[in-house]
Amino acid sequence: MKLKDIYKRIKVTILNSYYSYYYYNIELNKKLILVESKSGGDLAGNMFHILLELSKPEYEDYNVYLSVLESKFVSIQNQLDKYSIKNVKMIRTNSYNYYKYLAMAKYLFTDTAFNRSYVKKEGQIITNTWHGTPLKKMGRDVDDRAYAIGNVQRNLLFADYLIYPNDYMKEKMIDAYMLKNLYDGTILNEGYPRNSVFFHKEIGEDIKRELGLEDKQVFIYMPTWRGTLVKKNTEHLLAVTEYQLRPLDKELKDNQVLYVKLHPFVSKDVDYSKYEHIKPYPDQYDTYEFMNMCDCLITDYSSVFYDFANTRKKIILFAYDETEYLRERGLYVPLNSLPFPVVKSVKDLVYELNSPKNYDDTQFLNECCTYDSPGAAGRICKHVIKGEKECREEKLPKNGKDIVIIFDSALAKNGLTTSLLNLFNNIDLKKRNYIVTFNEQALRKAPLRVAQIPEEVDIYPMSSGESFTLLEAIAYILYFKLNKENGFTEKYLERLYKREWKKQFGVVHFDYAIQFAGYEKKVINLFQRFEGHKSIYVHSDMVAEMKTRDNQHYLTLKNAYQKYDKVAVITRDIVPPTLEISGREDNIVVVSNCHAHKEVICKSKEPLAFDADTKCNITEQELKEILATDKKKFITIGRFSPEKGHMMLMKAFEKFSAKYRDVYLIIIGGHGVLYNQTLEYANNSEENIIIIKSIKNPMPVLKQCNFFILSSYYEGLGLTLLEADALGIPTMSTDIPGPQGFVRDHGGYLVEASEDGLEKGMIAFMKGVVKAMNVDYDKYNRKAVEQFDSLFK
Repeated sequence: MKLKDIYKRIKVTILNSYYSYYYYNIELNKKLILVESKSGGDLAGNMFHILLELSKPEYEDYNVYLSVLESKFVSIQNQLDKYSIKNVKMIRTNSYNYYKYLAMAKYLFTDTAFNRSYVKKEGQIITNTWHGTPLKKMGRDVDDRAYAIGNVQRNLLFADYLIYPNDYMKEKMIDAYMLKNLYDGTILNEGYPRNSVFFHKEIGEDIKRELGLEDKQVFIYMPTWRGTLVKKNTEHLLAVTEYQLRPLDKELKDNQVLYVKLHPFVSKDVDYSKYEHIKPYPDQYDTYEFMNMCDCLITDYSSVFYDFANTRKKIILFAYDETEYLRERGLYVPLNSLPFPVVKSVKDLVYELNSPKNYDDTQFLNECCTYDSPGAAGRICKHVIKGEKECREEKLPKNGKDIVIIFDSALAKNGLTTSLLNLFNNIDLKKRNYIVTFNEQALRKAPLRVAQIPEEVDIYPMSSGESFTLLEAIAYILYFKLNKENGFTEKYLERLYKREWKKQFGVVHFDYAIQFAGYEKKVINLFQRFEGHKSIYVHSDMVAEMKTRDNQHYLTLKNAYQKYDKVAVITRDIVPPTLEISGREDNIVVVSNCHAHKEVICKSKEPLAFDADTKCNITEQELKEILATDKKKFITIGRFSPEKGHMMLMKAFEKFSAKYRDVYLIIIGGHGVLYNQTLEYANNSEENIIIIKSIKNPMPVLKQCNFFILSSYYEGLGLTLLEADALGIPTMSTDIPGPQGFVRDHGGYLVEASEDGLEKGMIAFMKGVVKAMNVDYDKYNRKAVEQFDSLFK
């Protein structure tokens, strides 16, 4: 590890220790208020107007702190000075003082989310105003970003008060962040603090006089930021912006001025000196007070028009790149359904700027500006801080069903994910409220995996790793790295993971927690601290896992299997190794994995197609031609890992091929440490061995094969064995705990887990001895669902 990484870890650990000291030892200060706008990067909109309210004499006995990024100190201080806000102290975001006040403040206000380390302290009152009525899709509604909503989601669920200026926004936010049945706080149906300014025309008139614009027609252009934090693409955005502004400047009249407010990434590079009628937005003014001066708003996909509509002035949507933009980001409502004119060219934009408002926005105002009115900030602060019931309160109704949170690791292309999806395909999803959680970081490179989860099942990503204190870090190293278990490690790991549960899931009440993956020692320890009924799945022979792959932590498994209420093994064959680890038998139950046999049959009928990330040692066309022949095709499906026995299988196949020619062996896997080694062996072999890595739907390949082989050294059950059987394909398995019970029960074929055993099985197939099991999977699944339901008894 590099020195800078070590330094960073030490610094973070010291910060966490400092924060935890105040979290555990210092009482809340009832007169302390912490305000944060966009993670400290701004002071605008709702948070600015909340601060204006808190600067009034009636709050002079409160200590108000504003979280500000160091790079913003000067500009925000200038803004505070301009508006004579004197009783606010700025603190650097993520500094020692920031964490101190984060743990001490009785009242916290934000328009987005506090950082990922924040743990809500009992007694703290959080108000989240959010930062705009959504036009663009958000939360789970954005497929490639749904995996990363965890920090925002938990902050919304933490909040004691959520502010919604209209029912449309309330509905979209609740659905997109899946707050139904989880949120216990109070919704305030109240106007946005920032929008109150639109009901005071004199504020805009004062700015107009101050800027010497009394005889001018003033427009403001506020386009949406089109980049991302990862892919800024500022050069292209700058070129496109200037391409639009140059002809627009020439068409504007001398009595017209256009102010442009762009994202800072772009605006800093725009040379406004070459324009005669176009000027940069003067950032010493509050955005909303400045907009109040303007005669017309020009925007595109920005939700700012929901706010500006309160002025009853004209709004123009300049959507020159609508088709391109919508390919990357969807909208909740199509632009042409809004009352405002939509233009695609500078020529049409100029025409609309010189035309009076000629549309009726009455219905839009009723639906989207419902609660906006003067004095919103005052009512909110009195309601939240003074306890005066100034705002319309609402509680979200709940359906009264049990809430079950289920962990499933990275939702990768593997048996664990298949098992979970099969479960969801068979259980009654309306019987309980199911929520799937996973580590956000694990899906960063494959965000679309979230789309596999049925819409009826909510998601709740875990947005960060552990936040250690110094003593907890020592206990962690002793326990996980050195396998030391004593009073010290127990005390500090207990404290760590109880706090981590509060950090991730806060005040949300779950009735049941299921560690479905059964792997990942950190999450096993986290779920073990859930204060409710908890179950953990065992999908494999964990004794063999530790011997073969060394990928499990014995102390973690031992304590989990002893302390979870139920330990769900997926076949009776893996009860003995599980019992060997825990020494406790009374909490072990058999819960078979469901099998989506109907879906397997449907998928097998789809055309064979490689995916963008599929790798194969022959072409797709060559594979199709081989599958279409009458030659025998043997197949196995499983990750490229030691326990799957692929090397043993290939060697057995080479021996078999000396007796039987023109037979193919196909090995399909999603990932695994042995992929390169497996591929190299296959390519160097003189036999017909085909290696396929990462194919989303392998069923069309499986359907056209003659014989399925499960060659594992150890296994949970091996759902691919069931998939082959569902397609009527003869199967055989090595005689190992996991599949052996299932295969014996259904008259299947078992062989010794060796090259000789596999070769004999192949020969037996060629002689017609091995047949399909033809299991009744409807009956099998009914029993599996009954077993799953036993976890809730």
